[in-house]
Amino acid sequence: MRFPLVLALLTMAVIPVWSQDTAPYRVLQGAGPAGFGGGELPAAEVADHITPEQRARIKAQIEFNRERLRREGVLMRSSVASTPTFGWPLKLAPGLDDPGYHGVSNFVDQDPAFPGALLDYDCLDRTYDIDGYNHAGIDFFTWPWGWLKMDEETVWVVAAAPGQIVYREDGNFDRNCGFGASDWNAVYVEHADGSVTWYGHLKTDSLTEKQVGDFVEEGEYLGVVGSSGNSTGPHLHMETYDSGGNLIEPYEGPCNGFNSTTWWKDQRPYYDTALNRVTTGYAPPVIPVCPDPELPHASVTFAAGPEVYFTMYYRDQLQGQVSDFTLRRPDGSLYSNWNHSSPEPHYTGSYWYWWFDIPVGEQQGTWSFTAEFEGQTIVREFSIGGGTAALSGRVPQYRVHGTQLTVTRGEGSTVDLAWGASCAEGDSDFVVYEGAVGDFTSHAPVLCSTAGAPVATVTPAGGSRYFLIAPGNGAVEGSRGRDSSGVARPAGAGSCFPENAAPSCP
Repeated sequence: MRFPLVLALLTMAVIPVWSQDTAPYRVLQGAGPAGFGGGELPAAEVADHITPEQRARIKAQIEFNRERLRREGVLMRSSVASTPTFGWPLKLAPGLDDPGYHGVSNFVDQDPAFPGALLDYDCLDRTYDIDGYNHAGIDFFTWPWGWLKMDEETVWVVAAAPGQIVYREDGNFDRNCGFGASDWNAVYVEHADGSVTWYGHLKTDSLTEKQVGDFVEEGEYLGVVGSSGNSTGPHLHMETYDSGGNLIEPYEGPCNGFNSTTWWKDQRPYYDTALNRVTTGYAPPVIPVCPDPELPHASVTFAAGPEVYFTMYYRDQLQGQVSDFTLRRPDGSLYSNWNHSSPEPHYTGSYWYWWFDIPVGEQQGTWSFTAEFEGQTIVREFSIGGGTAALSGRVPQYRVHGTQLTVTRGEGSTVDLAWGASCAEGDSDFVVYEGAVGDFTSHAPVLCSTAGAPVATVTPAGGSRYFLIAPGNGAVEGSRGRDSSGVARPAGAGSCFPENAAPSCP
């Protein structure tokens, strides 16, 4: 009952109504789409707030910890006079290759007046204030699918520069959608020159195992982007103070009154335009009410005669920037070519989708969709096929994709296997393979069906053994995963069904 309500809210709130004369796309060749939708990300203006009391407590705790480390003789001495240079504070978890995964909703507020007196480092107003508070950091929101990314732990917060942990907070609620004076989860790192960077709003229980006094290197894991504390959605709040305790804005710009030079190794442009993700799917994405996770409705396998949705997720999309889209059949012939330009001067985060009703008589096999935007070229392949021609997917190989294969000791000499669902909707069963450790081409099927269950109990052969799971649809098998070098695992010593793995899979 909940899904229709969420969908109705989304339809009323965030999908604009366009006429064909004002539609933000133009068909250039071939078939035109059956429809389109999208627009600005409703939650793009992610915001936060640290109360004066919270800020005073944090600073006091940092100083208390510094003094303790100093007494113990382990506090990092200020060894350099120059300020640190920052690398990027976010990183995709292993197993993901999205072209982008974030946007910036707020910079440091340069205007000391409040409320409503806004000025960022570039003399614009991408910041915010409230009565008694000027935004004191940079807000990096995760996009697309911020809540889903948080739940699946797909975007990590990493140290922008090396240093020593001088304080950490964890265990606070992390699904906040507003300001309620609650505490956040955070890691605070002091750098070699005595400056300190705060990394806040992290997901509960995701923090690094390192403790106060431990050292971290640039790019080292600190936690997962969350929405703990006073926060309106999943994002990283990064706040930095120089060795004298003065707030700084890491970005160099004409209206930065805190510091005259950049603290970034490679400062990104103010409008950091990019396509963050491109998907094919069976329905438009649903962005529900905070804090429910998003529903991407993505898929790479379709039956014959499908309705296929092509969804683009942008950050810092600007008016006048043109996206070009090309859809080709399995034989390479053109099915459709259209382009798109934003109708608004600037979207911090935006998404657009088009759908096609592809006739039953069209070619079956692997289709190709190409999106070109501002120097990016992103290709997504998907399959159209009926019955036994449909392709099969794969089960999660990384935790970010779902439940990975686990092996636990069962009764007697048995072992219990469990795994997550296939990425292909049509997969309804699984094949279990077993092989000898040391020869990773030796796997052979021990179960050709689990009756659709994502669990199995088997009695392994002697010696050290390994197991692989391949999903299937009763006619073909999907992928058995990839090895550490990214190469698809081979068929091994036999199979139950012919392999017909989808060309790409989330």
